Amino acid sequence: MSELSQADLEALRQAWPQPASPSPDAYSAARGALLRRAAAVAPRRAGGFRLPRAGRRAVTVGVLAAVITAVALVADPVGVEAPRSVVPGLAVPAANAQALLGRAAQAAGNRAFTAPRPDQWVYIETRIQGVGKAAPGEVQTPRTPLETRVDRSWTRADGKELALFEDGELVRSPTGGAMPPQDYATVATLPTDPDALLAWMYAAMGGRHGSEEDREITAYRLLGSLLANNLVPPAQEAAVYRALAKIPGVTVNPDAVDVEGRPAVAVARVEGGWVSHELLLDRVTYTYLGERAVAGADYTAPGPGVRTEDGRKIINMGDSHTIKKGTILTLAVRLDIGVTDRPGVRP
Repeated sequence: MSELSQADLEALRQAWPQPASPSPDAYSAARGALLRRAAAVAPRRAGGFRLPRAGRRAVTVGVLAAVITAVALVADPVGVEAPRSVVPGLAVPAANAQALLGRAAQAAGNRAFTAPRPDQWVYIETRIQGVGKAAPGEVQTPRTPLETRVDRSWTRADGKELALFEDGELVRSPTGGAMPPQDYATVATLPTDPDALLAWMYAAMGGRHGSEEDREITAYRLLGSLLANNLVPPAQEAAVYRALAKIPGVTVNPDAVDVEGRPAVAVARVEGGWVSHELLLDRVTYTYLGERAVAGADYTAPGPGVRTEDGRKIINMGDSHTIKKGTILTLAVRLDIGVTDRPGVRP
């Protein structure tokens, strides 16, 4: 019997009827059994433990992290082998970026969603960590202490106002002009077709990014920022994932990433040959968890001066320093997102 080609396998997959999703009762029973099993195996923590609000929807993953001992992600040069999990029933993302983002888009499109009223406020809380600005001659490594801050913001759903705490006082200001947009009213009108969304993104960028590589880098970052700074409707969120899958150079980082006790998978794109910009998604639900930029190779920044790179003259005003492979440049973790009736109040 001759071997089937990848196209043949894909045609069979699409023609084969998909199994029906489990009923809510069956899902609830299975979840309860897994939680009881995990509680029996997982070591007890000293003191109390409380999940942040954003993590409660993924509580099953957080508890099971203690008993998931190995997950294999195998990428074949010709095709993609489905990852295997030692915990039966867990859906582990595919090792191929396009396959993973396709699953994320499907999950996003099926997610329950209630749109906020125009007079309500979208609250987002994010913890941001990073090594900070390097001192002259400094060598930053994976062991360099990270600086930490927590950002909390409220944005009116109609896009008219933004509210932030400054020195303990809630300050309200008008919004507008951000790219990508950071208000629900505008995000809800974005194209739901991935090609149209990319075309809109490139048009909004204008002619400031000359090379194709520059345009792709900027589009990748802007799509990630769209998820990070907004409550995104399901149709637009699905379009974001499908648009990301169309950007060349997007891969999957198979290494496990722990985000607040939740195993995450990272969709990545390398810039400059050494910085891996990663979008972090829940390994089971594909919910957006955050982003990080990590050094994928050693890098030494040049000292002050003028140099030519790809035909462009670059002026460096900084001092020389070194960043070692594995150093986390930034890690942004979403702690909470929700809707409130007034600013200054958490959901």
